[in-house]
Amino acid sequence: MFDDVRSLIRDHGRFLISGHVNPDGDCIGTQCALFHLLRSLGKDARILNADAPELIFDFLGEHTTFGVHETGAELPPHDVHFLTDCATLDRLGSVGVQAKQMVGVPRVVVDHHEGSDRGDGDLLLWDVTAPSAGCVVHALYEAMGLELTRAAAEGIFVSIVSDTGWFRYSNTDHRAFAIAESLMQAGLEPHRIYDAMYRRNPRASVALLADGLGRASFALDGSVAEVALDASYCAAARKAHFNTDALLDPLRSVDGVKVVALLKELADGAVKVSLRANEGVEVDGIARAFGGGGHKKAAGATLQGPLEVARSTLRTAIAQGLGVTS
Repeated sequence: MFDDVRSLIRDHGRFLISGHVNPDGDCIGTQCALFHLLRSLGKDARILNADAPELIFDFLGEHTTFGVHETGAELPPHDVHFLTDCATLDRLGSVGVQAKQMVGVPRVVVDHHEGSDRGDGDLLLWDVTAPSAGCVVHALYEAMGLELTRAAAEGIFVSIVSDTGWFRYSNTDHRAFAIAESLMQAGLEPHRIYDAMYRRNPRASVALLADGLGRASFALDGSVAEVALDASYCAAARKAHFNTDALLDPLRSVDGVKVVALLKELADGAVKVSLRANEGVEVDGIARAFGGGGHKKAAGATLQGPLEVARSTLRTAIAQGLGVTS
């Protein structure tokens, strides 16, 4: 897996790193670590995404520049294009539109999702058993005999804690803890990362959290918790930099809940769905049925609106997934 990528890095000088739209912690953290790996080798590396990282990741900007693509603009010159935490150009938004016009530029997929071998990568850094995509980059550091800098360690740690829920989810394995220990040896301070990500919430987030949870309802004999957020709520959340994923865990912790569904009405009328599952249930298949994807316990998709129609459609699909009548 690593030999071809090492050769590609050795033989080229300019690298572009891009991830999926609305990049999450795994995507951003993986990019950070890969960026510093390439820079340590004297390479010209740039990160360019269709959307800016969430505010909770702004501390990574102290050592890593995350560029935001202007729709329609040409991509910067590059010899190799890395795709992080995704496998298809369609997931890159405006970056992917421009990348499709590039001829002769090899693409490397860095991912841990099922099906990434069927994406747009010419080469793969891919391990479906890895707790996060950042763990794959950590393995690349080891394969190339490179020392982790503190900046790279922060990126890999953000990747891991984002996808394992701070070591609480079922994808947490011995590697997650072993890698975390190695990152601390590189100077990482986990409590500072946690404080930077979660202890700077604006006051408006309190009302938004209460309002969002107040919209929750339960279906299918309490096995499904749903929250449907209209466009006005979502606009207020964006303005306050409130991450609506904060609504998921309180509902996931309710006794008897097997699936949590968060529906967000977008400005164009489409509905973005985030799914979470508890023990014994998988939601990636439900997401794939709507053209989305993800992990067994955490997945997402985009449905056609209006919001209540999407809610009904999703509930039927969840019921089928659970083998019950909606």
